[in-house]
Amino acid sequence: MAEDQWSLKEYRPKNSPKRGFFRKNLAPTVKPQGSHPFVAYLTFHFEPKDESGVPSAEDSGLLAKLEEDVFVELEADRLAIHVATAMKDGVKDLLFYTRDAQEFLKRAERYRYVHGQFDVECEIVPDPLETLQGFSIAARKPFSTSRVY
Repeated sequence: MAEDQWSLKEYRPKNSPKRGFFRKNLAPTVKPQGSHPFVAYLTFHFEPKDESGVPSAEDSGLLAKLEEDVFVELEADRLAIHVATAMKDGVKDLLFYTRDAQEFLKRAERYRYVHGQFDVECEIVPDPLETLQGFSIAARKPFSTSRVY
């Protein structure tokens, strides 16, 4: 089985203290299309340490630990495949493909209560690449989403 390969990009707008990070899985061990037809966003809101929008050292450590725990829980039994993480302006989004939306929600629910300083949301939508197979990227329209919590 192939190993995951990750890229990391940091964005800093000119003349701004803001920083953003995007980490992408370039070679996930399981291909998401077909077997994992849903896109799931697990979002952690935090209080930025300053105008950069990044978390404090303490929150950064807690978020890293949460992320490790989330991966173990959500990737067990190939329920989900972590494909990207984005962080900007007090928000850290973990992006997954999942094979079972309800089971993903059930497992993700516990992260709402792990650390009180983070507001946690989970959103799952049909994968636009699956739904719009055969259409050009330019023709794709945003889908309505169902916010679960």
